[in-house]
This record gives sequence, C-alpha cells and structure tokens, in this order.
Amino acid sequence: MPAHRHTRENIIQTLKNIASNLGRTVLSKKDVAAHIPLGAINYHFGKLSKALEAAGLAGNRPGPSDGILQNRLTFEDLFESLLAVEQVIGHAPSMSEYRANGGTLSNRPFSDRFGNWATALQHYHKWKAEHGSAPVVPISPSVGPGAVHQQSVCAPAPAPVTVLLSEPVARPRKLQLFGEPIDFRGLRHAPINEQGVVYLFGMVSRELGFSVEALQQGFPDCEGKYLHDKSRQLWAKARIEFEFRASNFREHFHDENECDVIVCWENDWPDCPLRVVELRSEIMRLPSR
Repeated sequence: MPAHRHTRENIIQTLKNIASNLGRTVLSKKDVAAHIPLGAINYHFGKLSKALEAAGLAGNRPGPSDGILQNRLTFEDLFESLLAVEQVIGHAPSMSEYRANGGTLSNRPFSDRFGNWATALQHYHKWKAEHGSAPVVPISPSVGPGAVHQQSVCAPAPAPVTVLLSEPVARPRKLQLFGEPIDFRGLRHAPINEQGVVYLFGMVSRELGFSVEALQQGFPDCEGKYLHDKSRQLWAKARIEFEFRASNFREHFHDENECDVIVCWENDWPDCPLRVVELRSEIMRLPSR
C-alpha cells in the first residue's frame, strides 16, 4: 500500500470501514494492523488509542472473547441470513449490498468460515441448490449484528403459529427500484448495483479498448486485455474489478496489487492508485443507438 495514502483523514476513514466490516465498535491491534501499518498510525496520532478515539471507536479491552459465540452460528444461520437479503433485492448480495439491505450479521462469521465473500457466496449457491425452496427469513432493521448472535444462540424457539388454509396470506409487495433514465442502447435506466455495471461494461467494453477473456466470482472479477498501442494493435493484460462506486473497492479491502483497473458507474475516489473507468462519463462520449 503506497505511503501517500496514509494521511490522517484516510486512517480515520479506514478505521471506520474496518469497524463497519466487522460489525464492532471495538478494534484490536490485530484488527487494525491487517489493513494499516501501525507505524503510520503512530506517526499521525502518537498511539493507536488516539486514532481509534478520533474515529469514534475504542481499543480492545481484556474480557471474554466472542469467538465462542461466533462459532455457534451454524451454516444454516449464515445462509438463511443471505437468503433474507436476496429476497429483498432479487439477487445474491455483495458484501456492501448485504449490509445496506438489512443484513444482520457482521462480516466476521463469513470470513471465519469461508475466508472471503466470494467463497461464501459459492457455498451459499450450493446450499440453495441442495435445499430447493428455502424458508423465508424475516429481516428486522432494529436488530444489530450482536443481537442476532444472541438470538441465534440463546433465544427460545418461537411458538408455532396456526394459519387457516381458507384464509388468504397477505404478502408484502416488493418495491422494484430503477436508476436515472439514460436510454442507452436499450438500457433504459442507469445501473444501481454492481451487476448493472457488469452488463453495461459488456455492451461497450470493445469501444473502450478492452477485450474480455474470462469472468469469475472471485477477486478480481474479470481477466481481460486493453489496447495499449492502437497504431501497432498491441494489447496488455488487465485484471478488472467491477464496483458500483469506485470507493467500494476500498471498503471491500481488496488488494490493489492484484488488480489493474476498476470499472464502476460512479468514480467517487479521486486519488485512487488504480486506473478507474467511470461508465457514467464514458457512455456520454459514445453513440446512444
């Protein structure tokens, strides 16, 4: 990670991102050192506790570990939590979509079991295929990650509810959302998620000087090439990651050394160390028909 990124403001934002990712307000030195060199923190703040205080967080204090509680969550608990969010947004969620659409577990139980989000989704899809029509899991916005852990372990099973077959069961209507109207080559509305970015990039990749070799679920999302020398028709390798916003790359803690290009709808990361292709502005230079 380049030294110039370790500004005081960047360290504070990164600490907030780590806490949000882990679903905690208390971070240990190990949590932080995995993403920020402690020397950079000491240079700007003097010590870790001061940096955490500036980010509105707290340092780890001696006490009982929550590892036992985390381990008591079953695979069913994890996958049913993903299913609940999928039933809200219509597709298997990315990490940011899971957190933004009512996902009530932190990233920690998923990373502890699977290592990364892409691998967790691979096991989730296999679980869905094996279980057929899985049960609906209600989402309660008022319940945070810690409370869900308590419910998963300690809460008594709810009393069974009898439903008369003759009574109609009311189901809430799902609200379908659309992006701003763009009417670009049959795509009526702008992307509102990463999947929309992938679709739009597929429409214009060749015109933007890219050739797609392969797509995958793991990081990076795409292996391809870009036109390095147009006059001699020389192409160079490009490892591409799709994000709705460029800053999602940083929030997902992706390794910038393993990626060459971020393709997004909106570039909200002006000092990004990687090349960013912002489709919002790129399609303005292309014919809409």
